[in-house]
Amino acid sequence: RVPFLPELIDEVKLNSQPVRSSKLSGVLFWIIWILLVIALTRPEYLTPPQHIQKPMRDVVLILDVSGSMAKNDVEGGITRLQAVQDSVRKFVAQRKSDRIGLVIFASHAWPFAPVSEDKQALQTRINQLAPGMIGQQTAIGDALGVGVKLLDTTTNKDASKLAILLTDGNDTASQLAPPLAARLAVSHHVQVHTIAFGDVTQTGDDKVDLPLLQDIARITGGKSWTASNSGASLDSVWQEIDAITPVQVKSIGWSWHIPLFQWPLLLALALLLLINLGRYFREKTA
Repeated sequence: RVPFLPELIDEVKLNSQPVRSSKLSGVLFWIIWILLVIALTRPEYLTPPQHIQKPMRDVVLILDVSGSMAKNDVEGGITRLQAVQDSVRKFVAQRKSDRIGLVIFASHAWPFAPVSEDKQALQTRINQLAPGMIGQQTAIGDALGVGVKLLDTTTNKDASKLAILLTDGNDTASQLAPPLAARLAVSHHVQVHTIAFGDVTQTGDDKVDLPLLQDIARITGGKSWTASNSGASLDSVWQEIDAITPVQVKSIGWSWHIPLFQWPLLLALALLLLINLGRYFREKTA
């Protein structure tokens, strides 16, 4: 109900014009009125849905950079760390839809790259690794604890969490015992894969602790691998991890709402202007 409509009709003088002109103005008046009502309903155009892929797996690489990683005993005359860098770069390049971070450890453990989708920045950080850059010893438990903490700070709470720990030695410097760190990972829903790299026949502090790495993987529901002093052997381990860890993504769709009210409004204003111009010229010629 529009109680002021009769007054509006009188205001635009639809009843005081000649019959033919009055009928034309009346039709235009009702067209304008309908167009204004349509504009007030705020019509919109819904665009076709667009989709993006959101990563649903967060991965932290936990890499040993202790002094023993400088040993030049890998096939091809490169150091252990150089072989690790080559393999890890290939792995990162393959995991295009994962969010990946980096923790390094020796005498201490440090987060070296945040968990993110920026693979170029991560590759840069991998290239910067050097043996002994944070000490000569090996703190496996501390490294796993830092990795769990790094994964726990990610914003994607629905994503699955995976840590991949690579070392060529045994735990000699941890303040957090590795078994306790493994249970901490379980409590934070972090699965841990472990890789023992280097000469497994060594003795002393340089000997890789295979039972410890196997226990960490078993406790957290992960798998454990042993890679000999060969770049190809290490590559095959990373390829196996890539194969058993399928990419997880979530498709998110949205549509844009494009307002259309301005078109009936502009047309109504144009017709209103036409009515007033017609009345002006009629009065001028009268």
